[in-house]
Amino acid sequence: MANILCVGKDDALMQTRRVILERAGHVISQACDLRQVIAACESDSFQIAVLGQSLPAAEKLRITSTVLRYCRGIKVLELHIGIAPDVSTADAHVRVTASEPEALGDAVSALLRKKRHSRETRAA
Repeated sequence: MANILCVGKDDALMQTRRVILERAGHVISQACDLRQVIAACESDSFQIAVLGQSLPAAEKLRITSTVLRYCRGIKVLELHIGIAPDVSTADAHVRVTASEPEALGDAVSALLRKKRHSRETRAA
């Protein structure tokens, strides 16, 4: 079980993510903008931040930088719809397709088993 922060703009997708991850036994918090991300990180501790595919690339980068600053040891999972991910420094990436919603749960499980890279290693 992990405490997960899901960040996104699309309410229906956020609800679907919540259901998938809660069924897998995780505790989910949600944020839709940078202000809510900061407030969540200041009030709770998260193991994983999930960046929704509907977020613009620049917003994903700002949120990644913010969660790495505010949430010690957090891992970032980027969901994307394009060929390539937007956040190269994320710990994991999932190309989202409607036919494979279980990929989210699988990616979270894999991240929980994976050791976190140091920021120095990630910046290289």
